[in-house]
Amino acid sequence: MRTLLLAIVIVFFSACGNTPEEVTVDMIHFPDENSDADMPEIKFEEEVYDFGRIAEGELVDYTYIFENTGDAPLVLTAVETTCGCTAAKTWPKEPIAPGEKGRIDIQFNSDKRIGTQNKSITVVANTRPAKTVLALRGEVVGPDKPE
Repeated sequence: MRTLLLAIVIVFFSACGNTPEEVTVDMIHFPDENSDADMPEIKFEEEVYDFGRIAEGELVDYTYIFENTGDAPLVLTAVETTCGCTAAKTWPKEPIAPGEKGRIDIQFNSDKRIGTQNKSITVVANTRPAKTVLALRGEVVGPDKPE
């Protein structure tokens, strides 16, 4: 049985003679802080969105629009939110060419979130600095608080 399992593993990893190329550090370009290398730059139309006053339980959908104002393709590697009530619904997984625009769709769920809300959305990309922090703000009003 052990021999059969070993044979299956060997066949699986050598199928078609294709072996993945090992990624090495020299394949990735990391310009230093003082480098004049072409870099992507991310510029948002709005970095802060204030959704105003809403009733508890409402969903807030917002789209952050950005442009690559740099000289190299922009790659978003992550879009992180501060809590489970805020979610990044969609964002580009493919490189954004210089001069092109992209969008990040966010949804905030106000259920059980009464009061002032200040949520952060961190966009991680191949830019300098690597992180851009967006804000989603507003007030959630519950049934006991007058509008």
